[in-house]
Parts: sequence; structure tokens; C-alpha cells
Amino acid sequence: MTAPPTYPAERTALAWRRTALAAMGTAALFVNHAATSGWHPAAIGPAMAALALLFLAGLSFVRHNTLHHGHWAHGSRVIAIATVAVLTVCAVAMVIGLTDPGKKDAFSTPTTSEIPARAGGGQ
Repeated sequence: MTAPPTYPAERTALAWRRTALAAMGTAALFVNHAATSGWHPAAIGPAMAALALLFLAGLSFVRHNTLHHGHWAHGSRVIAIATVAVLTVCAVAMVIGLTDPGKKDAFSTPTTSEIPARAGGGQ
């Protein structure tokens, strides 16, 4: 007994829906970073990444609906656009991680001024 031919299309449609949900969640994280960093000019990168992810979410939603309604045309253009959007957002995230002025170096040794004093006047 073989599976109906619609199962692969249904799985692909659900994968596009998961992509849309993940893109929206990640866009919210980028907006949060831009908002908490004070909306200075360096916040342009996270804001643009959030817009790219919202575009990807919309694109994914449209692709999900077309597959769900039986329009199984080859989606190579949609896949290429989604790939470019994800790679661009990954590059922005890497630049933010390397150059964020509000982030302390995780590998540096704290100086004595950065170590909190013990409460109670201990040794």
C-alpha cells in the first residue's frame, strides 16, 4: 500500500508554515535587540534583518497556502529568495555578535572593579 501523492506536498506545506513561524519569532528577537540598544544608528541592521524576516514569513505563508490548495508548481524561485533572506540575516547576526558595543567580551578576565564586593564585610 502506498501513500497518496498529496502527502509530500502536505509535509512541504507544513514546513513552509514552520518557516513562517520561526521567521516571525526571530524577527521579534531582532526588534527587541534594536529597541533595547537605544535605537541608535547601529540598530538599523537588526531592524532591516527583522524586515527581511517578516518578508520571509509572508513569502512562506503564501507558499504554504499555494501548496495547501493544490498548486504544486515547482517553487525554485521561492526557495532561492528564502535562502538569500536567511543568509543575509545570518550575516547581520554575525556582525551584531562581533561588533555589539553593549556586549562585554565573554572571554576576558574580570578586573577587580568588576567583581562585586561580598555583603557583610567578609574576607
